[in-house]
Amino acid sequence: MHANKCKVMTLWVVILLAMPFASVPLANAWEAGDEAAIFGYTFEEEYWTNDSIIIRNENGNASFTASYVHVEEFQSFLIAFNNANMTTGEKVILPYQLFGMHYKTPQNREVFIGAIFAFLLVHNESYGSNNLPDMGHDTAWYVVPFTNDTTYGVEPSVVPMPATKLGEGHYRFGMHYYNLTCRIVSADTPLGFWLTLALPVMTVLLSELTIEYDIKIHEDGSVQAESLYTIGQVHEMEFLGTPVEPTDIIIDSMKISAVHYLSIFTSQYRVTRASNGNTITAPTATLPMDDNISIVVGTSERAFDIGLGRQYSLINETTNPWDVVSDNETAINCLLGARLSDLVLVAWQLPLSAFVFAHMAYGLSERVRTIYSSVGDMAQGTINGTAFVNSDWWYAVTFPEWNGLRVQQDPVYVAYTNLANTTATDGGAGGLVALLLIVVGVIAVIWLLRRRS
Repeated sequence: MHANKCKVMTLWVVILLAMPFASVPLANAWEAGDEAAIFGYTFEEEYWTNDSIIIRNENGNASFTASYVHVEEFQSFLIAFNNANMTTGEKVILPYQLFGMHYKTPQNREVFIGAIFAFLLVHNESYGSNNLPDMGHDTAWYVVPFTNDTTYGVEPSVVPMPATKLGEGHYRFGMHYYNLTCRIVSADTPLGFWLTLALPVMTVLLSELTIEYDIKIHEDGSVQAESLYTIGQVHEMEFLGTPVEPTDIIIDSMKISAVHYLSIFTSQYRVTRASNGNTITAPTATLPMDDNISIVVGTSERAFDIGLGRQYSLINETTNPWDVVSDNETAINCLLGARLSDLVLVAWQLPLSAFVFAHMAYGLSERVRTIYSSVGDMAQGTINGTAFVNSDWWYAVTFPEWNGLRVQQDPVYVAYTNLANTTATDGGAGGLVALLLIVVGVIAVIWLLRRRS
């Protein structure tokens, strides 16, 4: 039990280690280039990666990777956690990463879009015959990485993928994680949730988790950001400390989903169907989706599309060479009603996300700097609840064919920017700053920043 308490406490220690990273500089005045003290580069440079941003305090030290792309008034960035070395001798690798885009829409509304990875969800299809996670009806489990766990005798590792320019207006960066030990946590009952979160009732070894961000800037001003996901094969599994064959547990009726959580913060926004613009009401149960989702800011401007229903491949890693079982599977999509256990699992991320995102927002946006006196001021707002608020928006991308095999999928996110508009001026923005944080990985969050009264 002591070891399990240490693992839970580690999450909060990581947050404490990260706080100084976001609170520098604390001076009220911000000068262009101050970000170099944190990242080692400036926001004026075209693209860069720093994979050794070190934060130290009395608990130990933590390492982060930051990647960045800048084209005119469009910026994209990735901030990822590499590892932490604690004074207790413990080493922790958490697949935490925040992907973001900062740009102006054709009507010159300033927008931030970001992404946080959190967890996968597995369900056993038994209700509704829709292949979707009908929470409360289908038996379901969270897949939660505990990467300081070496149950299977292998050390987890993280390998940053540096920002690379592949062609004119085409960039890519990302992160590799290898040998992830994950705890299977019940999503059905409060007792089952807390018991399986605290104790390693069932664990699995995933060979890999890779997330690449591919950014293409088109001549019409739209920016296509593809998140290329690889979920490695389940190679080993234990139940109550006894090895079991994954194929004996993972049956055909089990599906795996990437769950996204939305948190929205703005004076005016709507979530709509992309094809017809009809507003969608936040669901309280699983709602199948047959359309992309659009985020509309202000009264009518379409600022962001979330493209769902992408193709994916299934690969068997146990053969030599690997066998492509299928290269033409289709993911299906739904909106989910929020559950308390979902919020508990991401609670440790939210303070870290807020601090990191506040630093980026403050450094990139002049208007944000007119609202908050410093990075610390903006970050403090995330703690007391005045800067960011949660929403009821959760959605999932479900892979109906899985069987524990390697999944490769690439959802598309399209931002509508003013890069094609050479005559626009700041006067068209109406003084509104829209800050969105949308998770494009396994969990999604949207944050919209509202001007203080």
